[in-house]
Amino acid sequence: MQIACIPLDDYGQEGVRQLLYMERYAWLSLSVDMAAVISLDGMFEDVNTHWEEHVGFSRDELQAAYLVEFIHFDDRERALADLQKLVTSDIGSTNLSFRFLCKDGRHRRVGMNVVFSPVHESFFCIAHGLEENEKSDPAALAYRDVLTGLRNRLSLEENLPRALAQARNQDAQAAVIFIDLDGFKEINDTFGHSAGDALLVRVGARMSECLGDMGQLYRLGGDEFIAILPLCDSRAQVSALAERLRVCLCRPFRLSKRTLTIGASLGVALSPKDGHDARELLELADQAMYHAKRSGKSAVAFASDVPGLPN
Repeated sequence: MQIACIPLDDYGQEGVRQLLYMERYAWLSLSVDMAAVISLDGMFEDVNTHWEEHVGFSRDELQAAYLVEFIHFDDRERALADLQKLVTSDIGSTNLSFRFLCKDGRHRRVGMNVVFSPVHESFFCIAHGLEENEKSDPAALAYRDVLTGLRNRLSLEENLPRALAQARNQDAQAAVIFIDLDGFKEINDTFGHSAGDALLVRVGARMSECLGDMGQLYRLGGDEFIAILPLCDSRAQVSALAERLRVCLCRPFRLSKRTLTIGASLGVALSPKDGHDARELLELADQAMYHAKRSGKSAVAFASDVPGLPN
């Protein structure tokens, strides 16, 4: 049996418009969670009916409103930056977590999985009311990255402060390792998002195997990952593990009939040496990672060794 692939141009302008509309309708109607299509400028183009059950606003009330109006002020900058990164960095999907303003005036924490569709020029979003997930299942979908199955940003925000407290209580060190892939954008550009997504799944699995029971791995979104080592004996131990992560990612990946090669730049922040606050340590690890990238990529940098950073 042969299946004919029909170019979009053959549908004509009206036919393409109808096809895209049907895709959007299927996305919204088949989701069991809150689903939305959001424009490039952040406007709700369409939503399904599940929003009213969770946040109180009807479909009519949300349509033509802007997402930023409902995000808690303290969460806006990061959430909007992550959305914009989907467009500018050529990454296919990401996870957001923020407090959403409900109709009753309260803010409820929401986890949102977002896919950017260049064809529709829109963001396709699935949102989860996290309070319900927390009560029913601590490992619910809201705490997992939909692509790789790894823990996501929301899980990191909850677990990192606990890991730091555990290290303090046991008079041990904790480490935050920020991992950013080198060469991933080129693979997306050359082979498409499907190859990029498949590669990210393999990357997550390989790093998880490398970490073992030494730490926990999280995907922030795009090609950025975080490893937390909650109880470390020494900087040397952390350095050895970070180097193992770097080396394991340099080994070629076999996808279908292709052999793909990437690298990784890693930044490391240690507690208590570099700080005690979770956000501060993440920022320091991020800056250390960029230092490694500027120094030639495929390298490991400690925040305490980077000129200009607190040490």
